Amino acid sequence: MSIPSFAPAPLESSPDTPLANRIARCQHLALVLWVGVSMPILGCVYYLLGGSAATAPTHQHYRLWGGLISEASGLLVLWYVIRNQGKTWRGIGWNPSFADIRRALGLFLVSTAATWIAYLPAQYLYHAYSHEFLAQKSLKPILGFGISALSIAFVLINPFFEELIVRAYTISELIDLGTNRALAIAISVAIQLSYHLYQGLANVIVLLATFTVFSIYYSRTRRIVPVILVHLGLDLFWLFKANL
Repeated sequence: MSIPSFAPAPLESSPDTPLANRIARCQHLALVLWVGVSMPILGCVYYLLGGSAATAPTHQHYRLWGGLISEASGLLVLWYVIRNQGKTWRGIGWNPSFADIRRALGLFLVSTAATWIAYLPAQYLYHAYSHEFLAQKSLKPILGFGISALSIAFVLINPFFEELIVRAYTISELIDLGTNRALAIAISVAIQLSYHLYQGLANVIVLLATFTVFSIYYSRTRRIVPVILVHLGLDLFWLFKANL
């Protein structure tokens, strides 16, 4: 897949922007990230410290409603911040077109290849060290809330939540504030990985490769719709795989 070179749009701020304006933009970025990912990070810490997913239907419905409310709130805060900064959704890469389907397919193929390139050497290195291979942690306890209108609604909103907040807005804002593009990509990937650590080392290696490819693609093209489409397809696949 051919990826066009990155040509930055005119920036609303630069290293010469008055200090007060830069501080305000940093505060906006912190606000979006706090509302958007503080709950997922807290949940990840819960699982890492030995918590387990309850299987009672009432608890599963609570999890889904909690996730929907949290992610919808994050998107609303993002809308508020973008509006107050005088920006538009197009400014962070929301520019849908039919060609995005083709772009999404190419991005999926590249990200899949990248996961194998990262995963296989990591497995053999781990085996050389421990004399055993990494076992992939089952996602069924996490995604085992069944297939319903509520679970599908959650899976539909999740890619928009993650990709618009943690990737599109975060990378765009960091680059506009003068951050090196590679560092902006690393920060975005680190934030996104931080609330996926509960999935275990083998899955985290796969996610690291996937998130890195997604972030590089976005930083070079400033198009987020293909990334959302690939993320949506993957989420739907794992939802049905865990519940069928």
